Amino acid sequence: MPGRAQGALSGCPFCIAACQAVPEIGTRFRIISGFKVGEKGTVVEWPKDFTPIPNQFPAQLDNEPSQFRIILENELIQILPAPPVPPWAPPLCLQDAADLDSAVVNFCNQSYHGENWNLDWSAFYEIVRTIWTKRLPIESRELWAVLNAHGVPERWRRKLSEFFTKGRDLLVYSVGKSPIKKKRIEPSSK
Repeated sequence: MPGRAQGALSGCPFCIAACQAVPEIGTRFRIISGFKVGEKGTVVEWPKDFTPIPNQFPAQLDNEPSQFRIILENELIQILPAPPVPPWAPPLCLQDAADLDSAVVNFCNQSYHGENWNLDWSAFYEIVRTIWTKRLPIESRELWAVLNAHGVPERWRRKLSEFFTKGRDLLVYSVGKSPIKKKRIEPSSK
C-alpha cells in the first residue's frame, strides 16, 4: 500500500510517527510537526485523579516548567534515539518536511485505488502549491525521491518531474517569488 505504509517502510519519520501508538512512560521523544516542532521531552504519568485520554499523553518537555499534553492527532512525535535520516529526505526543516509529507501522502491516497494507480492531478497541484507557497528550495529529483519513497510508480517519474519544474517555474515567473535558498538545511533538523 502506498502513502503512509510505504513511507514508513522507506524510513519516513512522519509516516512512522503517524502509525505509532501512545509511548510508554519514561520514553524520550521529539515533536516533529505542529506547534512545538523540534522540542524534546519525556512521557510522564497521568495525574492520579485524571482518566487517561486515548491517543494523548502527558509529557515533560525539556524546556518547559510545566507538563504539556501531546495529542497524537495534532503533533507527530519521533521516539528517541531517532533512526538515521533516510538518504532520500529533502533538505528541509522538520515543519516544512512534515507539510510536504502530508501533501505527498494525500497525493498517494487520491491516486491509488484498490490495486491501481490513477494519477490525480489536483492532488499533485497541491504538492506544487505547498512547495511554491513555502518557497521550498527543492529540485524535481529531490521531490521525486520523496514520491518514490512513498510508493509512487516509477513510470510517473518523468511526467511528474517535468510538470513540477514547469509549474514551479511558471509560478516564480508570474508572481516573482523564487525559492528561498537559505531554507536548504540538514534534513529533518529543527
